[in-house]
Amino acid sequence: MTMRSQQRTGRRYLAGLVIVFALVFFVVGTVGPAHRSPFYLAIVPVPAAIAAFLGWRAWNSKERSAVFSAAALVLLLVVLVFSHLLPRSHG
Repeated sequence: MTMRSQQRTGRRYLAGLVIVFALVFFVVGTVGPAHRSPFYLAIVPVPAAIAAFLGWRAWNSKERSAVFSAAALVLLLVVLVFSHLLPRSHG
């Protein structure tokens, strides 16, 4: 295996993890308490779809794969952190 093919394999592995994390983020957000939030659409399905799309772009990209993967992971992390600052619905 050449160095270039090893790098491509690593980038694909990272992109695959991003897609899996986006799906897990969506499932946990839908099953968990976030589905009762009035901000549900903004904090679960939209960021998960964007992250999955970025992961797909990373999977198909040759030059900017790491950039797409990193952007998707940062997006999910930022949404996760800031979603804890939103007001909670009691009910």
